[in-house]
Amino acid sequence: MATIPRLMRKLGREAYNVYIVGGYIRDRVLNKEAKDYDFVVKGNAEEIAKLAAEKMGGSFVPFMAEKGTYRIVVGNEILDFTNLRGKDIYEDLAHRDFTINAMAIRLTDHFEFEYIIDPFGGLKDIKNRKIRHVADYTFREDPLRALRALRFAATYKFDIDEATKAKIKEEAHLLKNVAPERIMNEIFMIIREKDSHKYLRLMEELSLMENIFEEVAKLKEVGKCYYQLINAWIHSIRAVKEYENIISAMRFPKDVEDLVSEYLEKPMSSGNKVKDIIKLGILFHDIGKADSIYIDVENRLHFYNHEIKGAEIIKKMASRMRIPKKETNLLKKLVLYHKKPLDYYIEGVNNKTLFRFFYHLKDNAIGILLASLADYTASRLSFGKEEDIPRYENFITKLLKRYVEFKETEKPLLSPLDIILNFDVKDGKKLGQILYEIRKNRFYGEIKTKEDAVEFIKERMRVEKI
Repeated sequence: MATIPRLMRKLGREAYNVYIVGGYIRDRVLNKEAKDYDFVVKGNAEEIAKLAAEKMGGSFVPFMAEKGTYRIVVGNEILDFTNLRGKDIYEDLAHRDFTINAMAIRLTDHFEFEYIIDPFGGLKDIKNRKIRHVADYTFREDPLRALRALRFAATYKFDIDEATKAKIKEEAHLLKNVAPERIMNEIFMIIREKDSHKYLRLMEELSLMENIFEEVAKLKEVGKCYYQLINAWIHSIRAVKEYENIISAMRFPKDVEDLVSEYLEKPMSSGNKVKDIIKLGILFHDIGKADSIYIDVENRLHFYNHEIKGAEIIKKMASRMRIPKKETNLLKKLVLYHKKPLDYYIEGVNNKTLFRFFYHLKDNAIGILLASLADYTASRLSFGKEEDIPRYENFITKLLKRYVEFKETEKPLLSPLDIILNFDVKDGKKLGQILYEIRKNRFYGEIKTKEDAVEFIKERMRVEKI
């Protein structure tokens, strides 16, 4: 907060021509930490930004010079200066997105409520917890604002004004003209929020989802005869809700909970966490169903290999939306393997199958088990068979416990050097095979100690010589 008075002092009389706008005022009114420092300048924004950088010991960056925006970085704070749009501050604010962001204070007034310039009723809308667009042209000027409305609603738990909803739906098709990176940035910010399923559902209701992901329209046509009451897309959103409930409640044994929490909180390359990408994967886990429909001779509906088709679709979708490679790989695995745990539940699973599943997927096996539990829970609730859920929850918990045991085998009983020196194993491929077999048999419970491992290798060597 000390940034503003310091900037005022450094700019001196030039501060009279500078207004702080947007998020800073909104967050201060909400008694939240203000992180955005956006200024509009009546005059030359570049000169003011350079002066501010010089006086405050910051670095000047011509951030978006073609749009009249210049940035200075002071320590870990970012301050953006933009040329005034229009003849005065009122005309400038008329081109902001929402009333809660269309407020300003002249820099010389520091932060006093009576000096807030609020021509569109932003203070009232904050009080009423309402997101309302500023003008009829709001979404035509920048269609991404449609998603920003949902993001603000998700972040602040505000409602979106009905007239604003209607305008978003009317102009949802304009999102097709927006760069996919900008779209995904907003979607990821929505997904990170608690109870994001509500806003994903609202995206669908306002026609945003199908204008971003064309595959959704086909999925909405699938499933009323399969899910009885809802289509496959609504089921997917309900599965997201159940996933959010699962990771919020964390009804697992302590050792399982610790491992699951550590995995979910791992950062991804785009600034998201693993738990966020799993949520997106669950949203699209059935995306292959529309292209996998099969009706048998008894007129029963099937979706054979929909997970394989879905993995192909999610790969193309991720490429189109410029989703980073690391996130894309996780999304593909979630879609491709989401059915496996249920198959194990129905058909049974042995140590050999489970070890292969864990060894291939590593920690992502956790995400797939959680996704499967969310998927199953959502399906059972739709069928009105919630009494089935505890049994499946117990099954998934048992598999997670087995994964804890699998993780414990990561630390070998014998090091590669031990094996090389004591058994004269020089071939790298053979060494790797021995280490793999020891680990596998530890998971089976057949090797428990270092001595057991030594005896296993001795027996292996003896058999090889026969």
